[in-house]
Amino acid sequence: MQAQCPPAAVNAQRERSFHRRNWALSVSAACCVAIWACIWFQPDWLAAVTLVPAWFWLVPASVLTAFGISRKHKFRSLAVLIVWLTYTGFLVEEVESLVRTGNSPTVEWKAAYEQDRAFRVVSLNCSVANLNSAAEVTSFEPDIVLLQESPSRDNLQRLTKEHFGDDGACLWGGDTSIVAAGTIQPVTVDPTSHFVHATIELPSGVRVDVISVRLNPPVFRLDFWSGGFWNDHRDNRIKHRKQIADVMQRVQEIPESAHLIGFFGKCWGYGVNCVVFFIR
Repeated sequence: MQAQCPPAAVNAQRERSFHRRNWALSVSAACCVAIWACIWFQPDWLAAVTLVPAWFWLVPASVLTAFGISRKHKFRSLAVLIVWLTYTGFLVEEVESLVRTGNSPTVEWKAAYEQDRAFRVVSLNCSVANLNSAAEVTSFEPDIVLLQESPSRDNLQRLTKEHFGDDGACLWGGDTSIVAAGTIQPVTVDPTSHFVHATIELPSGVRVDVISVRLNPPVFRLDFWSGGFWNDHRDNRIKHRKQIADVMQRVQEIPESAHLIGFFGKCWGYGVNCVVFFIR
């Protein structure tokens, strides 16, 4: 004979399963709203939440949402999925990169380049002064190269010679450096600083102010249960703001009539780069 569970026990089990799934969907939706707010408003005391890229939070979200999906929760499940899809579309930068088209140089740009009315800029983090990483930029045939975690001065000069020959120049600023065709006139060079600024005159005669920046590295600690973890990330965010203010002050000192190229390179999280590129 087979024993059967009393109807009351079966109903109680179903009720518990219903509540667990409902709880999973509620937590998933609440996490989406909370993380969205952290990324959007960027409060300093929650800087650690943005330590990882936005797509990272899709992993636990998928687990929670998948656990909560059921026929009885189909409308609520659909609503939570829409919330996370909206989050992905607005905040996950990699999505835009994947769907972006037109990356190849246009016919107009190629024509301008052949007439010396355009130039190519490449920026690269050299991964702790790795010369092999720095050498990768040569395949893109750049006119100006902005480097972060720059190779040593000697290696930088060797790279400049190999890529540009006698027509190239370089400016070593310690952590950040600039390599270019033509001539480089230093403006701000301090090996202890987080940026280097120079005026470059290309062979075409175009003069441009160039700033290469690398902000302070992130805090490498994962003990999120410790108050020091949150405090250190908060302090690092404040330091980044100060560093950016220093660069923007330098930018304001450059005449508005001058051409300007700038690059912010900052390690965002562990092994992920966040960059801001501006041209004037």
